[in-house]
This record gives sequence, C-alpha cells and structure tokens, in this order.
Amino acid sequence: MPSPAALGSLPTNSSVPALASVTATPAAAGGTFKHTIASGESLYTIARRYEVTTQAIVQANNLSSPDKIVVGQSVIIPGRADLLATKAPTTQVASTTPMAAPAPAAQTLPQAAPNALQTAAAPAPLAAPVQAAPAQAAPTQVANVPAAEPVMSGSDKFRWPVSGRVLVDFASSKGTGINIEAAEGAAVKAAENGTVIYVGSGVEGYGNLVLIRHPNGYVSAYAHLGSMNVAKGANVARGDTIGAAGMTGSVNKPQLHFELRKGATPVDPVPLLAS
Repeated sequence: MPSPAALGSLPTNSSVPALASVTATPAAAGGTFKHTIASGESLYTIARRYEVTTQAIVQANNLSSPDKIVVGQSVIIPGRADLLATKAPTTQVASTTPMAAPAPAAQTLPQAAPNALQTAAAPAPLAAPVQAAPAQAAPTQVANVPAAEPVMSGSDKFRWPVSGRVLVDFASSKGTGINIEAAEGAAVKAAENGTVIYVGSGVEGYGNLVLIRHPNGYVSAYAHLGSMNVAKGANVARGDTIGAAGMTGSVNKPQLHFELRKGATPVDPVPLLAS
C-alpha cells in the first residue's frame, strides 16, 4: 500500500503552490535543464517539483544513491528540456538611444510545461510586396472568458469511479482509502464535478495519480492508473473518464486506489459512495 503521508503532502483545497526559484543551464550548454540543490531539499522533493521520478534523476546524474547529494550541487532534470525556453536569454534589438540594462528579475519555474506553440519563436516578417495588397477588415477580437468554476451535480453522494469488488478497505489501508479491483484498461470515472489539481507520478507508491478538487470541499484521488487523459487545471464532470485502470506504483495486479479527503483529512469513501 502507498504511504498515507506521501499523498498528505499534496494539495487538497487549492491548486499546487507556486514552486521556488531555480537555476537553469542555458540551452547552448548541452540542451538540458539543471537544478541547483538548496538547503533542506531532497531528490524526492525535487522530483515532485518537476513532475518526474526520483529514479529518473538518479539515472540521469549517475548517482550511486538518492541520498548522495549536497547543497550547491547541480543535477540534471531529465525530460524537462522544455523549461529551457523560459530561461534562455532574450535577444535585445539595438536602439539609437542607449538604455540601461534592466536588473534580472527572479525567475519562478512554471507549474506546467509551456505549450510548444506559445514558446516557439515568432517567424521573421515577410518583405513588403511591390504592390500593396487590398486592405482587409481587421479580424474580430474574441475576449478570453475564464472557465466557470464547477458546481456540484446535485447528487447527494459520489459515484463509484470504477466497478469492482473492494480488495482493501479503509481500515486495512491504514486510513487512506480503498482499493477496487478493475480490469486492465477499464475506464476510471470522476466521482463528482470538480477541477483537476494534480496529474503525475511523483508520489512514491501511488504510480500514475490524478487529484480532483470538488466544490463541496472534498478532494478525490485516483491512483495506480495505467494511463491518464486529463490535464491539470481542467474542469471535469461527474462520470467523465479521467484515465484507465492499471497497476503502476506499489501493486502487482490491476486495481484502483481511491481516496476521499475532507480538506486534508482522509475519510472512509464507502459510506459516501452511491449504492
């Protein structure tokens, strides 16, 4: 069973907090993103920060053990070269009027990898044609309207995320949740309307994990997923498919570990699930 303390450190009533400032190696220096270890950090906390696994960092840096690190040491963050786009120096266009160079601002790592289309360099402007093209009407500007916050579906109980017998009950799981037997690849459904606040595999023992915050103050957790098909920040409706059952993490047969937390406190989900 996964450690109850591990998931307890993840966000519950709010989204994942902003991450601390980091040091990046320019793309020209090898195309890899590096993190400089600060006091109090461990490979586990660094892995969670960048949404990679501890083992991936150990292998990328040829470390003999996850605890063989020191303050000030630079470690490669594998698979996160996308972060270099936010750290690469920008090119300044020459101006006839000299300007003082601005002081470098503190840089904060984004919580999710930026969209490749947003970080791609803008194409060079085309040369002006010999004859001006006919004037065209300006395109209609559409205002960006933020997605409405989800509301409860109206049901007085959560729905079962997957059909199957309970392999491990709340008491046997040491007060974390329940494990439900499920066929490999079976669709896993959102238990209620809500907002996805975590998608990843950075919590030891849980494998692929999705967390959903619900309007009534509960957070639901879905672990050991074989695949995940929702993104952090997305709003989901009760019954939407958020992934497929699998056996990632600390299990050896396909199943779903399901939790319900009221704020940060785990509760037995069975009485709160519809019959």
